[in-house]
This record gives sequence, C-alpha cells and structure tokens, in this order.
Amino acid sequence: MSTHNRGAQSYFDKVPAEWDALYAHENRLQYRINRLLRPGLYARHDFTFEQAGQIEGARVLDIGCGTGRFSIEFAKRGAAQVVGIDFAPHMVDFSRAIAQRMQVAERCSFICGDFMTHQFEQPFDIIIAMGLFDYIREPQPMFTKIAQLTRRVFIGSFPRFSLLWGLQRHVRYYWIRKCPIYNYTRPQLEQLYQTAPFGKLTLVQQRHGFLGAAARA
Repeated sequence: MSTHNRGAQSYFDKVPAEWDALYAHENRLQYRINRLLRPGLYARHDFTFEQAGQIEGARVLDIGCGTGRFSIEFAKRGAAQVVGIDFAPHMVDFSRAIAQRMQVAERCSFICGDFMTHQFEQPFDIIIAMGLFDYIREPQPMFTKIAQLTRRVFIGSFPRFSLLWGLQRHVRYYWIRKCPIYNYTRPQLEQLYQTAPFGKLTLVQQRHGFLGAAARA
C-alpha cells in the first residue's frame, strides 16, 4: 500500500533549503526568530527528545525525515544507527549533505522511498514521525506497520482543525499547492494507537495539534 500524497511530494521536493532554515541552529539570530514565530515546531523537538528515553546506542527510524534535522540530532546524541526515509528526493539529498557536514554520516542513512512499501531488515528502538501525518489519508495501516517495527517507543505529531488556522492551511496547501491536509481529534488518535496496538499513550494537545508518544504494547 502506497502512502504517497502526490501534492505533498511535489511541494516538499521543491523547498528543502527553505524548510531546513526553520530548524537550523547555525544562524543563531534566525534560529531565535523562528523559535519565537513558530513555537509549535520547537515544541515537537523538545517533546521528541524528552519522550525518546535512552538514545545512546539506540536504533532510530525517522519517517518523513525531511532535511534530516531530527535524525542528525539523534546521531549527535549517541544513537548507534539512524535511518531517515522520505519520498522527496531533494529532501533526502539535503539530509545526506547536512549529515556529512555535521560529521555524523557514518551513523545516518537516508532512503528515498515510501515507508509502507519499503522492507526494513530490523526493528527500531525509537521511531518518530514529525510533520508526517498531516499528509496521510489512511493512517491506520501506517500505525500498524510502525507498531510492528517499534521495540520501544513511537513519537508523532498530528494537526488538529481550528477554524482560522485550518481554513488558511486548506487554502495554502490544498487550493494553491494541490496538497491535501488531514486533521485529527483526540478520540481518533487514541483509537489509532490502541488498534495498532501500542501501550500507555502520552498525548499532549498544542494550539494547532497533538504530540503523541507510546510504548509498544
């Protein structure tokens, strides 16, 4: 089963540098401005590393890795192996270049492909999916495969609908970029995690979405 959202693939393949600038620490002024203007993005980062548990020596999978900033941070914190997968070729190329520049390329590998059709040889201690489920029309099969591959914890982010923000996203992504966006409710997420199955769930509501972390059942 393919999870490709063609509009999302087309959009993200065009914007690796712009997207990476939201997460990059190298320009300290720009980083501080981004943290002020886009607090939700950095809340994802903080939540991920708070919930990940033991990172040193872990195997990590980053689904929808984008430009690889989360993957690279896991490697910098001592993960033994980090695999990032994304369906946008230019994002993957960008990830490899940054990993090389950050001197963690020997512990990071990046795959251009579809998570649902790619065959992984081993399970992972930590799996993350940040900013991915915004573009997934049928999330349950993905949750099920993630549960099968997770040895310890799965951490994800999920948008929720609010009138003003939801409408402007619909115009900006669907009308202009032909990129559908999918939103989630708390009961829906609880059902997705339970059915996969996962065990105890930590689900935090933010202004525009949810952050979830759950152990393998």
